[in-house]
Amino acid sequence: MSKYNRTKLLPYGLRFIQGVVRGNTRFEIKSASFGVTQVTDSDVINAGKLPNIVGNIPIVAIDDDSLASQGVLGIELSFTQKSTGISHDVVLWDVQINGQQERDNQERPIAYTIAQQPESLTLSDPSFEFRLMVYVQVGDTDKVTINVNQDGMESRAEHARDFNRLVSSIAEGYIEVDLKDHNGNQVYDSNHKIVRVKRAVVNTDKSLSILDRAADAKKVGEVLGAIDSQLRALDQLLHTNYSTTSDLRDVRNIAKANADVNNRQDGQINGLITKTNEIESGVINNTRTIRILSHDGKSLTTHANATITARTEYIKTDSTLSDYGAVANAGKVGEAIKQSFLILNASISRLVVDYNNLQSNQVIVDLTNQVLALKDKNDEADRTIQRLRNSVEITSAESQSNNLDALHEPGRYYLGNAKGYSDAVLEVARLGYTNKIMQYIYSARNDPNHTERRIGTRNNGNSYSWSEWKSEY
Repeated sequence: MSKYNRTKLLPYGLRFIQGVVRGNTRFEIKSASFGVTQVTDSDVINAGKLPNIVGNIPIVAIDDDSLASQGVLGIELSFTQKSTGISHDVVLWDVQINGQQERDNQERPIAYTIAQQPESLTLSDPSFEFRLMVYVQVGDTDKVTINVNQDGMESRAEHARDFNRLVSSIAEGYIEVDLKDHNGNQVYDSNHKIVRVKRAVVNTDKSLSILDRAADAKKVGEVLGAIDSQLRALDQLLHTNYSTTSDLRDVRNIAKANADVNNRQDGQINGLITKTNEIESGVINNTRTIRILSHDGKSLTTHANATITARTEYIKTDSTLSDYGAVANAGKVGEAIKQSFLILNASISRLVVDYNNLQSNQVIVDLTNQVLALKDKNDEADRTIQRLRNSVEITSAESQSNNLDALHEPGRYYLGNAKGYSDAVLEVARLGYTNKIMQYIYSARNDPNHTERRIGTRNNGNSYSWSEWKSEY
């Protein structure tokens, strides 16, 4: 890692600083130069500049958070293949800062710094970059300007900062853009600062009724949440309170009342559609026209006193509600929500009719008994499935490959290499309702010529007496 000495002034630099201190001059820091041979302070002071300059580089940034309040300016330089223009590998030993006094047409060397540990600039890595911050004591910083190359190279840190800023803007729903007048020129405020405005990334629709407009996420969540809440409440009521036909009549009345509410909502939605269509009458082909305002909030106009406008695009939406890469169409979402209410009402009405046909609560009791019987069958099926799973699944038992007597529970065991078999599998099966079991060993490679079986007879406790291994019984 390179390391540089403190920056020192050259004779011209001292002269510039003295003029600033007296208050009768200003100067501009223009650029930087660099050398590739080792020198001493005496070599530079005697020459009044670096004696071995091989190239110039622009200034790419200013350290605004440095020691400006103490009369010190931080100047950042970027050494790359593009900025240095090197044609072979070099070792960077020293850097010189160049400035120009007002009413003087020539750049002068004003400061320099020498490396304690030099930096190597190589052609082998086209993307190499070495950035150096040089701090120069100038006295009154208001009397000094710095010529920063606006097209200079961007560091990795700057790139990451700009990218993160863009990602944050998109996440917040808007991006900041520079405000331009009708001639395309940047607009500044009274303090000569760039005027920036916030522009929405996506224009959303909270009425859920406008085609080709992105649905407002919060509104969709509220509507779907309300539907979910009503569905849960109705489901709770169906399972706990619908024991008599009187309750079912109440449900029918609720359904009718819900239909009335839907009709009122439809009227409100139609009213919103009318108002929204009036407001958005300028939307044509997924674009709309907006006025451009100056920093004082007034509309910008041309020389003919015509209002300056611009066209902005809305994001493309999907009316089929089936495109994974598109935004859901607000109108279609609204239609789907209303349709779900209609289906729900129809289902409740049919449920009421069906339950009214029941002659007594005994029918419901019979249905309940049938459901309980089905549950018992399902439990037995689950137990059967578990037994089948145990007979099919293979349990790893490589640690017992030399102690097969211990494997007497029905199932299948993987032994690895055992009894001369590669990838051996041991199956254990109970022989009917007797106290006997059979072990059957074979290779998972399905070699029928290497299969053996033996019988185990259970003793008192959990031990077995085993017969000899045989090819078959």
